[in-house]
Amino acid sequence: MHRIPVPALNSVEVLNEITAAKQQPTQRRLTAVRRRVVTAYKAYEDAVPSVETLVPIAVTDVQRNALHHAFAVATVPMQELREQLSAPVMAGRCPFCGISETGALDHYLPKESYPEFSVFAWNLVPSCAKCNTRKRTLVIDEHTNVRMFLHPYFDEIPNVPFLGVRVTLLAETLRLRFRIRRPAGMSLPCYLQLRSHFTQLGLADRYQRQSLFELRGRHGSFTRFYGPNADSARVASELVAEADTYEGAHGPNHWRVVLYRELATHNAFCDGGFEVINPGNNNGAQAGD
Repeated sequence: MHRIPVPALNSVEVLNEITAAKQQPTQRRLTAVRRRVVTAYKAYEDAVPSVETLVPIAVTDVQRNALHHAFAVATVPMQELREQLSAPVMAGRCPFCGISETGALDHYLPKESYPEFSVFAWNLVPSCAKCNTRKRTLVIDEHTNVRMFLHPYFDEIPNVPFLGVRVTLLAETLRLRFRIRRPAGMSLPCYLQLRSHFTQLGLADRYQRQSLFELRGRHGSFTRFYGPNADSARVASELVAEADTYEGAHGPNHWRVVLYRELATHNAFCDGGFEVINPGNNNGAQAGD
């Protein structure tokens, strides 16, 4: 989870360019609905980050299809928009999960319900295919009435630790269980949104799998730090140093930061227990229940 820069684009000009690039009758249908779409853009800008409060504009089925067509069917302006939205450095990693590479544009407010935002830059977020699929057309949790996902352009990521991991080291197995915690002072709506984002995108399992992959690749360095003198303190110190480096760049809730800090406090892991993640070990590690 991380923020990315708000697109510095004139979305009205983009809409005009996409409309001009369309053939008839699509161009005529987009022109007919343009005024209401532009008004909706302004409403979105005024509402952020609480865009779930917006009411979809009334459009005919024909106009809805034209707006969807503007996004889905390639034109030079639409291709340029895709490239510009994917250009920021931080967009290389999906801002919803922080793990996978971006390869799709997610409609934060789904175009099925809000066709007016089909090509609106502020509503188009670079994402990985998995997050794009899992997010689907969800917006509000009907049980909590809270927006279900962080908006990568506009939602502030709390700078207090809210992501945790429980580490269990058994004879031949390392179990990891990532979870969202509510720190003191965090509002209930903020906590519910973080928990929903985390749960709906399956981040516990995805962080766990990525952690195990990374730890297996680090086995050799753990062995060197431990050395012939069984220096568990050196292993712990190196884990803390890695956590500090990642926290400086990504904040306290990056999965690597949380993982390394927790492992640094796990005496058994640092004192040779890291052998369970030896790539040659068939048992390896697994998720916790």
